[in-house]
Amino acid sequence: MNRDPQDRHDYGILVGWSHSSFADKLDLKLQTVQSTRQLKGDEVDNHHIVMTASQAVLLANYLFQITGQTPPSKKPGRLARLLGG
Repeated sequence: MNRDPQDRHDYGILVGWSHSSFADKLDLKLQTVQSTRQLKGDEVDNHHIVMTASQAVLLANYLFQITGQTPPSKKPGRLARLLGG
């Protein structure tokens, strides 16, 4: 079977994440354990996904949508509460 290298899929279980910012980009670090190695919890793979702020917002909104959740609402500030907002 001759497989196209761009048709490669890796499946894993998400076990952690973090982020860092640099310039106008966001580095989202996802930590996964391959599903075939799930019984050996000490082998964590780190994946760095670099994106713009707009891409991060689109991804967040997409995740809210597909999970049926709504984004947290921002509480009004002190001035808005005083003015009835």
